[in-house]
Amino acid sequence: MRKFARRELLHVAAMLSVLVLGVRCAGEPDDTGSEDSHLLLDNALLVAERRGLQLCVELAPSLEGRSQELMEKLKADVAALEARHPLWEKAGYAQAPVRLQRGCPGAALPAGRLESKGGLAGPGVSARPSPFRTFLYVLDDAQAQAVLGDEPAIRARAELMKVEDHVLAEVSTALVIRASALGTPAFRETLLPTGVGLRPLSEPAEVPQADSLPKSSEGSGVGP
Repeated sequence: MRKFARRELLHVAAMLSVLVLGVRCAGEPDDTGSEDSHLLLDNALLVAERRGLQLCVELAPSLEGRSQELMEKLKADVAALEARHPLWEKAGYAQAPVRLQRGCPGAALPAGRLESKGGLAGPGVSARPSPFRTFLYVLDDAQAQAVLGDEPAIRARAELMKVEDHVLAEVSTALVIRASALGTPAFRETLLPTGVGLRPLSEPAEVPQADSLPKSSEGSGVGP
């Protein structure tokens, strides 16, 4: 597969955010088995062992009665993004059909206030990242107010993979949203693309390079 052009790759890299750590992370696994997973920079899957776009979905317990409705909305949103996004194939997502799964590994729904930058919602550091490129957490209104505040959604880090000593790379994204966001133009055109590592559909194809450069933070362990 042809590699991303630099601008396109940097849109994905904005979802990647390599973190340079000054100290060893608490709870970071040792190197055992880490050779089984490999960071991938050719496309948006980010892990070489992944063969297509997979999303896992956690619904708030209060939404269980609406699970079929909400999952159907999400399927339609993903199908619309697949049909419309110009970088879908380059991102590596055309290799296999999209897969949606109820239930995410090693992660409960976020309960406390989630920061809009540098937040973590998911398993955290993993030597063998899951097949899921995106962890989608769907909250009811009460939970959303506690977790998101006035934000319609927050993108956070779900899984980080150790690349080398003191260097972690984000390889799975968490998207924490209100149930009412599913099926809306804002979700289809902005929130969902961002959550799977693509630029928003509403964003011009050409953007200034300086605006898309990812940043890193030394010592703090928290990127932008």
